[in-house]
Amino acid sequence: MAQSDDSKQTENTTFDELFRPLQEPLAQHEQQHPPHHRETLSFRAFVRLLVYYFTKGCESGRWLLTDVGSASAELRLFQVRRSTFFDAFQRFPAEWFVPLLSWLLTTVAWIEIPELATLGRLMCVDGSLFPAVAKMLWAEYTSQHNALRLHLCFELNRMIPTHFLVDRGKSNEKQALLRMLEAGVTYIADRGYLSFPLLAAIVTAEAFFVVRAKANLAYRRVERLPAHLPTAVQHLFRHVTDQRVCLKNAKGQPIYRLVQFWVGNERYLILTNRLDLTTFQVILLYAYRWQVELVFRFLKRSLNGLHLLSHSENGVTIHFYALLISALLELRLKQQCVTACEASRANQVPSTELNQPAVAGLMIDPEQLKGARGHTFLATIGAKMPRYWKISKHWLVTLRNHLARPFDQQAIAALGGL
Repeated sequence: MAQSDDSKQTENTTFDELFRPLQEPLAQHEQQHPPHHRETLSFRAFVRLLVYYFTKGCESGRWLLTDVGSASAELRLFQVRRSTFFDAFQRFPAEWFVPLLSWLLTTVAWIEIPELATLGRLMCVDGSLFPAVAKMLWAEYTSQHNALRLHLCFELNRMIPTHFLVDRGKSNEKQALLRMLEAGVTYIADRGYLSFPLLAAIVTAEAFFVVRAKANLAYRRVERLPAHLPTAVQHLFRHVTDQRVCLKNAKGQPIYRLVQFWVGNERYLILTNRLDLTTFQVILLYAYRWQVELVFRFLKRSLNGLHLLSHSENGVTIHFYALLISALLELRLKQQCVTACEASRANQVPSTELNQPAVAGLMIDPEQLKGARGHTFLATIGAKMPRYWKISKHWLVTLRNHLARPFDQQAIAALGGL
């Protein structure tokens, strides 16, 4: 069967528009790596199948191939034999996906959260396990189970994943972060990342951290700092203190900032080397760390990233590149449609261009937190995110129903109005 030719399509479908940002880097790739004349499945067709797989929510590779066999011709998906499809995870190097992801990150005009602009570049970091089958001996985790760990840097400012590493389940999260450090970035992490050498390495890299410490942290107070919270949130946090402390057990006994508070019956100790933030901003940045947990849930459940398409190291790396690329393509399409819908409404100013927030870093009016409780605080401070920066299940269903339809005003209205 002949390969699909994007240039022959007279009317773009919604899937074409979803895939459009990859056309130029794929064209550049084909100039550098011309397809072999005996090649059955081209790299472009393979990437297109993978994006369709994660977008459609197929449960397995075999499910994908069955779906493609009866899919609308307008989608121009290449019908391929099962062996050819799965062999592609070995035949194509995972490195070929690197320029595709880089292209999306650097050329797409991602909408930024304006309330975070004054706080610098913010990265939530975390690792999450993906189950692996028994024959994947390289993916060792425990004596009874194999697993992979996806180490992810998730940028809060634009709500996009920017760096990732895939390693065996027992791989070290702190070592993974060391490999992804960038100067000028503030890294936000939970207790699993607390390591005095790691904190020192972040400082040496001219970066910053907001990391939760363990309750047994040994320190000596050097200076008491004023602990100010907006009146509307004071009922949420008890026993709030802000101070500069010397870490007794760390090499060289460095001095960092420590913000402590209680929420319900749980005590929080947040270490940071940022002295320019207010007490509440330190608390707020740590609270935003929850967004990376939601991203993992989206990748695993909504896009079915839990089911590995390949069991080889190269194939698994391709799996995660395609997974993140698909997520980025979906977010770009949503932002495009939402922006177009807002622009079509007369005299309406897009919400990203409204007045500066009353509290830098807070996306809502502080007064909206007066009725919040500990268990609703995270949802309340993130109430603005779904409009531009979140992909809901309902939006995904709408996208899937429009994939083979023309990308016209009706499709834009459907995808931009949710």
